[in-house]
Amino acid sequence: MPDRVDDQAARWALRHPLDAAEQRALDAWLAEDRRNVGALLRAQAALTVIEAGLAPNLAARPAPRRSRRWMLGATGGAIAASVAAVFGLPRLWGERLATAKGEIRRLPLSDGSIAALDTDSAVRVLLSKDSRQIALDRGQAWFQVAKDRRRPFVVDAGIAHVRAVGTAFSVHRTETGVQIAVTEGVVAVWATDASGAMSLLHAGDYARFETGNPNPQIGSAPAAIERALAWREGEVSLEGDTLRSAIDTFNRYNHQQLVLTDDALGRERLVGLFKINSPLDFAQTLEATLNVQVTATADEIRLSRKK
Repeated sequence: MPDRVDDQAARWALRHPLDAAEQRALDAWLAEDRRNVGALLRAQAALTVIEAGLAPNLAARPAPRRSRRWMLGATGGAIAASVAAVFGLPRLWGERLATAKGEIRRLPLSDGSIAALDTDSAVRVLLSKDSRQIALDRGQAWFQVAKDRRRPFVVDAGIAHVRAVGTAFSVHRTETGVQIAVTEGVVAVWATDASGAMSLLHAGDYARFETGNPNPQIGSAPAAIERALAWREGEVSLEGDTLRSAIDTFNRYNHQQLVLTDDALGRERLVGLFKINSPLDFAQTLEATLNVQVTATADEIRLSRKK
């Protein structure tokens, strides 16, 4: 856990720019103990790396997994804790945005950022003069963040937090965990319990947080990320996915549910691009290519092997 000096330094690093009274308070704190100056410099350097998206000693060499998981020691933990403390989510929120099943919304925020909400998702938004805060209550959202170094853009997804400046990324919250995927720029992610480590994710990287485990699984899969985010264009992109997996995706968006009556059929691998709100068109493609029997009603589309 971070010590008191590192925690205070992280809080000061996050409080910028300072007004005259705050500057006097900072000067007094720095004069209290010579360790405070070094602690503040470390915290400011850590914050600069997060905001600039560059790790000076890591960018010059190949980026193995260790380079993505940037261990800041005590100061890193302090910054992670202090983001929640200084920019902590207040009781009174501004706008609440939500989508119903099958609905996808692309919404401009007042700071110039864009939020795209996936089906059955909900976020709360609070944009102030000091910070930009998003709470993802359920589902998935993709954010294209307008640059504003004076106002950190922080997403609270329950067990995990994301901080970004001028970048684009998605956050998907489920009952078992949170997945963050970066499509542009760099973001910092950390477990909400502030375990003392942050991870820097670059474009094409992802992090999976599981409930009860503060250490995310981190990897790079740019093509898979783009396919997974095809919902932004109202599409399902399949590249070797199983029919079972494709059915699960379609059923998240449509009231007319696809029903599989043959487990072996569900293991068939598929490639293609389909309209997310057209499960019958998808079923008819299967009928023509996989020898599938399609039986449709208003509520469901049953898929079985032709005899």
